[in-house]
Amino acid sequence: MRVLLFTGKGGVGKTSVSAATALQSSRLGHRTMVLSTDAAHSLSDSFDIELGDEPQKIDHNLWGHEINVQHEIQEGWGTIQDYLTLFMRSQGLDEVIAEELSVFPGMEELFSLIKIKQLQEKGEFDVVIVDCAPTGATLRLLSFPDITRWYMKHLFGIERRAVKAIRPVAKRVLSMPLPSEEVFDSAEVFYRNIDEFSRILTDNTQTSVRLVMNPEKMVIKETHRAFTYLCLFGVSVDNVIVNKLLPDEINDPYLRRWKEIQSMHLKTIEESFSPIPITTAKLFDRELIGMEMLQLLAEELYQDDPTEIFYDRIPITIAREEGADVMSIHLPFIGKGDVDLHHRGDELTITVGSRKRTISLPTSLAGKEPKEARYVKDVLKIRFGDYDE
Repeated sequence: MRVLLFTGKGGVGKTSVSAATALQSSRLGHRTMVLSTDAAHSLSDSFDIELGDEPQKIDHNLWGHEINVQHEIQEGWGTIQDYLTLFMRSQGLDEVIAEELSVFPGMEELFSLIKIKQLQEKGEFDVVIVDCAPTGATLRLLSFPDITRWYMKHLFGIERRAVKAIRPVAKRVLSMPLPSEEVFDSAEVFYRNIDEFSRILTDNTQTSVRLVMNPEKMVIKETHRAFTYLCLFGVSVDNVIVNKLLPDEINDPYLRRWKEIQSMHLKTIEESFSPIPITTAKLFDRELIGMEMLQLLAEELYQDDPTEIFYDRIPITIAREEGADVMSIHLPFIGKGDVDLHHRGDELTITVGSRKRTISLPTSLAGKEPKEARYVKDVLKIRFGDYDE
């Protein structure tokens, strides 16, 4: 099953691009599902069809689904959320505040995207296209798999055994509730779902992110950051879509300066994202609503099958170079001084700006330590060696 995720700064037109891509995919014969994980759903507006929280047929080979985030959270997190709320209330927090704090930032997007795993298990679709939340919200979920993997590896088993041992006397001694076996079971299911979704997300033979942007300086900067963080977490970007370009036929003196600015920014985009393919779409003279307009946008965007993999570089690789094991991480738009490395045991923590990722090292590197880090042409190369070197 092919998975395409479209994200970008709010207002760049990612919903229209997602919808047009889904329509083109379906008309090429692919059984296509288009999902909206953005809390402010607008897929219905794009297709000019009322969509809800259950999959609905839009056209031949095309289905749409605006995910009910609260329902998905209740299904996947409800038991744990009830316990966390009860625990915080026992510590004196107001009930409403406790409920708010029991859902962590990024979870709305995470549980929505776990839907991809469920669709793959059912095997009913060839292509799933996701209209993601704006860039910042999408990036928040990237660290969840690493966080949960670390917790399950280091703390979960110890905590479960400890709670089981003290539960008989806890009620008489402690003023706080302890998690039940049902809570621990839910945590295990939660972890398995996230781990499986993470495998789908980082499988570049199946999943690609497509970055939608406008030719504006602030949008370019945000897209640069998004691209860097996606690479850090091993997520493949196979296409950059520059939307809302003023067409050549516009010669109005008022817009001439805007066309020059857009042309300058487009050159910057092409230079900075190369060799990733850049696709452009003009600013249409009317709203992109309904099948007819979405088809026009699809024809503007794609000459070939939009579900093909346009670029297949793997963001993180490990190879033998000059007799040493080297981990290479594609991290564009930064310098070596912007990266911080911390090694402990079989884990390597990489911090880039405000984002941190802890990588569990494979067996071949677990018994070694980083000896050198070099930044070569947008790639951070970390050389590992034995401790006694």
